[in-house]
Order: sequence, then C-alpha cells, then structure tokens
Amino acid sequence: MIPMAIVDNDRRYLEANKAARLLLRMRLSELRRYRIDDFTPHQRLPALEAAWRDLVDDASSTGSIELRLADGSRLPITYHRLANVLPGRHLSVFAPSHWPEHELGTPEGDSERGSACPLSVREREVLSLVATGADLQEIADELTISPATVRTHIANVHRKLGTRNRAHAVAIALQHGAIRL
Repeated sequence: MIPMAIVDNDRRYLEANKAARLLLRMRLSELRRYRIDDFTPHQRLPALEAAWRDLVDDASSTGSIELRLADGSRLPITYHRLANVLPGRHLSVFAPSHWPEHELGTPEGDSERGSACPLSVREREVLSLVATGADLQEIADELTISPATVRTHIANVHRKLGTRNRAHAVAIALQHGAIRL
C-alpha cells in the first residue's frame, strides 16, 4: 500500500492511511498535531514553500524532499500532491525515494479486481475532473451532463473502487493508472 495523507490549507495533517502512519511511525491522533513543515529539516523549508506554491498555482506538485522523522532520522521521499481534492483538502501520496517497487505490494482487493481498473470511460472523465478540484456543476458543464448524472457516476466510482470519499477515489484511481493528472 502506498502512503497517503490529507492535509489542510495550513499544511496540517487531517487523515493518513495505515502505510503513511507506519512510515511516519505515528498514530493518527499524534499525526494530527503536526504540519508538513514539522517533518521538514529547517534548511529545506524554502524548498517546501516553493513546492506548496506550485501546488496552489498548478493544482498539483511533484518532487522529492527529505523528511525528518520524530526519532531524528532522515528519510528521502518522492511525493505527488493534488490540491483541493475536497475544498481546502489536499492529497499527498509519497514513498521513500529508494523504495524498491517489489516491496510496495499490492493494495488489498487487487487480486479480486484484477489489474484492470473497473471504471467506465465516463467515470474516469468525471473522476479526472474531481481530481482537478472541479465541483459538481463544473463537471456537469464540462461534460454536458446534469449534476445528478455526475452524482451517479461518482456513486458508481465509490461502489466499484470500494472508496469512502472523493479523495480516496482519486488516490485509488491514480494508483491503478485509471486517471492521469
């Protein structure tokens, strides 16, 4: 499983999956007391500020940075962030920079779903627009469908991917390669 976390506009951790909590060696209740900045070595804070500006300006950012963990150790990571997967909520997907791909494993349930993503072309289009931060009406206008149809497609995405919310759906679809940024 790939480490993923949701942060707010102040870069404070709100949610994190099990892989992220294991990597950062913290329970969710502890992690919620921290900001991204707290894991960034002081000399790397300007790079973090630049990456955050990229996220805000371009709706996504990708790069590498070194984390400073609670025990004082340092861990180089590669990350990808999506702005506003929900209003004011930003998704961060990250992994150690030198993490061998064979050690990443497969997400739970992949064996039942198979390697192909079960989403239709239209569901992928809707989810791609969700990933850009578009709201229901913007998606409906872009695809020339009704907001109710957008809601139906999003509900189908949740059912097919077993996701709990839009951010989770975007993260899973990115993992499967079903959508691109």
